[in-house]
Amino acid sequence: MEKFKIKPETTLKMFEILGGMWIAGCVKAAAELNIADFLAEGPKTISQLAKVTYSNENQLYRIMRALSSVGIFTETGNKTFILNELGATMQSGVPGTVKDFILANLTEHFPGFMELTYSVQTGKVPFEYVHGMNLWEYYKKNPELGNNFGRGMTGLSNMELDGIIKNYNFSPYKTIVDVGGGNGIMMYTILNSAPESSGIIFDESYVTETTAGCIPENLKNRCSVAVGSFFEKVPEGADLYTMKWIIHDWNDDECIRILKVCYNAMPKGAKLLIIDAVIPDDSQNKPHIGKLLDIVMMACITGRERTLSEFREIIEKSGLTFNRLIDIGTEAKSIIECEKI
Repeated sequence: MEKFKIKPETTLKMFEILGGMWIAGCVKAAAELNIADFLAEGPKTISQLAKVTYSNENQLYRIMRALSSVGIFTETGNKTFILNELGATMQSGVPGTVKDFILANLTEHFPGFMELTYSVQTGKVPFEYVHGMNLWEYYKKNPELGNNFGRGMTGLSNMELDGIIKNYNFSPYKTIVDVGGGNGIMMYTILNSAPESSGIIFDESYVTETTAGCIPENLKNRCSVAVGSFFEKVPEGADLYTMKWIIHDWNDDECIRILKVCYNAMPKGAKLLIIDAVIPDDSQNKPHIGKLLDIVMMACITGRERTLSEFREIIEKSGLTFNRLIDIGTEAKSIIECEKI
């Protein structure tokens, strides 16, 4: 059989795709050096940046030149750099920041991406192969990295919280449980939009110990925490249960187990919202962020991103009824509304 002929332009295209890894390395360096934070103070020459970051000026310039070539920061005359909208996403502690998620992906997660062949050939998780333990065990043993990962999830949450609130009315629900609610950012947003509702943030003890002390003053009379594992039990009797970026962390059998636990806790008529990326069933050969997030799942944990058909299958096997799919304006998340009939 004659081999496919390779055109120079397609070789260049593949070269550019590989360049994404090289740029990612530069992005990691910029995040570690807090470049966006320093540029938020105003334009800086490469000499000034090198001084405040304790860096070699020539080496730092090469990094900054590469980043500005793809639109991350802007270089002006005399090797001066300014912060732009894309670079601003790497600021520390700003709603919508991706800095912490960048550091998690390009530090402890990254070796797993280099072992995807292992996953394909064994069906096992590369992160566990590299680190000798699963992601959740790793973060319990490395709490500083775990806290950074939590901040990364919070930063990404800000990307879609506005869309969730604008596209779903939480006001009719008296009691809302956020399953795997982490630091509570979504619950606080929901309760601020639904002043007659109360909420429970449910998670493991090592998470809720911190969350309990962070509930905003204006919500302390309507918001509390509950401790446990969603594989065993969740708070009973609520009108609404929410799960954002939880189901995609687990394989089908694990998801069905989690959903059955929720089903058993729910009274008839209660609803459950799965907030995850939903890959269109008819998206062959088309880009979708869920297809890339799925590789993150493959590299790091047992989970996966799913199509609506795949979601409906695990929902039905858990005993719940699928109601509707709600678009919130970003491919990274949609709302799947389920109900206990």
